Amino acid sequence: MRGDRRRSFSAEDKVRLVAETLQPGETVTTVSHRHGICTSLLHRWRRAARGEVPSRRAARPRLLPVRLVAPDAPPASSMPPPVSDIAPTPIEVVLRNGRVLRVAATTDAAAVARLATALEA
Repeated sequence: MRGDRRRSFSAEDKVRLVAETLQPGETVTTVSHRHGICTSLLHRWRRAARGEVPSRRAARPRLLPVRLVAPDAPPASSMPPPVSDIAPTPIEVVLRNGRVLRVAATTDAAAVARLATALEA
């Protein structure tokens, strides 16, 4: 495909192709192959359709304070709270229909599966 002219797509084409990826049994990969479009382009259009703002910067990792203490040392008042007291980072599950399910990392996996099934219906 090198040397090919860059294709442009109308807004109607983009909507039609994104809608095609949301049909039961369809995947972004199969739709992109069928129409000769790069999968990343279809993913970008799907994110735009969901209203997500593209980000060029990677998220910075969260750093937690760590202090090494001897096993027999008494707890210091200046020590950070235990990790269990810190709010867990939510987990995002992107469903096949494009919806995003955000749950706490401590949420029961079976409950998440039931929610995902209900939201994909």
